[in-house]
Amino acid sequence: MFRGLHAATSGMMAYNRQQQVLTNNLSNAVTPGYKSDTTAFRSFPQQLIEKLGNGNLNGLSGSLAGTMSVGTYAQEAIPNFSQGILKETKNSTDFALQSSFLPLDPATNQKGALVFAVETVNGDIRYTQNGQLQVNQEGFLVTAQGEQVLNSNQQPIRLNSMDFQVDGRGRLTVAGEPGPTLWIGYTSDPKSLVKEGSGLLRYEGEEANSPQLAANAPLINAADTLLMQGFLEQSNVDLSKVMTDMLRTYRGFESNQKVLQAYDQSMQKAVTEIGRV
Repeated sequence: MFRGLHAATSGMMAYNRQQQVLTNNLSNAVTPGYKSDTTAFRSFPQQLIEKLGNGNLNGLSGSLAGTMSVGTYAQEAIPNFSQGILKETKNSTDFALQSSFLPLDPATNQKGALVFAVETVNGDIRYTQNGQLQVNQEGFLVTAQGEQVLNSNQQPIRLNSMDFQVDGRGRLTVAGEPGPTLWIGYTSDPKSLVKEGSGLLRYEGEEANSPQLAANAPLINAADTLLMQGFLEQSNVDLSKVMTDMLRTYRGFESNQKVLQAYDQSMQKAVTEIGRV
């Protein structure tokens, strides 16, 4: 009986975690460059059930009856790195990475991802796909949260004029003069990019697949267009799917709750009625 209580409770906790992930997706439906998360459910290790033979309660030599799961849990939220719809803004500080045009990696048969490199206030290097940038009072190109955008030498980009253009390879032209080049990185393993909040990503995979300068990536170093100026990549959240999943998650939580209530009533009956006998 207590195994059933544990299974129902773990189910409620797993659905609650999934609802939190879906709510976060919903709240970021209009965040540029946001990648929706999918919850991965895992089952606790199953227990073997053994049937005692010939009514011998002292022996454990019976045949195997099967396995029994003791519950489930939400292990992690996996980002979906498919590209969102591009929206034209005509703003010179808006940039959209062109990840959807990347070729398949022959080693994994999957597409990689393009990212910008930024430097946090702590001096750490992080990545982002949010191209909604701006120029601060000191003339540095920064994200909406103030992280400095880096050039191909991983140095902050400082603009002396708002009259600038960026070509498809990230090369800047400032007031008609050649300027720095945006650091546009490529990784063949986007699933190892971990969200840190505010659109920032850190890489936790194998070093060989970590984001490298796209110009040095043999698979895409000949690509003409890696980004578009005056465009923004929209969130890839599918609102209709999120709403459907939220309803399904609520029903799953409710079902486990009813099971828990049924166990509670059974235990109460056992204490108040069977105990008298």
